[in-house]
Amino acid sequence: MTTLNSKRKSDFNKLQKRLRRNAGQAIADYNMITAGDRVMVCLSGGKDSYAMLDILLGLQHNAPVEFELVAVNMDQKQPNFPEHVLPAYLDSLGIEYHIVEKIRTQ
Repeated sequence: MTTLNSKRKSDFNKLQKRLRRNAGQAIADYNMITAGDRVMVCLSGGKDSYAMLDILLGLQHNAPVEFELVAVNMDQKQPNFPEHVLPAYLDSLGIEYHIVEKIRTQ
């Protein structure tokens, strides 16, 4: 069991490094982020947006330029979704965030 867990962790670390390297290369190739930029990461609730946030957080600590991150989520008031989960997660990351509630107009 320990060997299986060790293999999974190793595979995860390799994947994480490859994703960060590829994202960092794309950012550099296309000048997507420059010094002083403020980058908004929209969190939809899907794993892809959380992965993007994680990748950018990792790059932020190692990038040759300084940039800020801000997370934004559109609260769609899904039934039975615990509202405290996302703010608690983002607070634990120490990232600025905004949760926007769409107000319906008649």
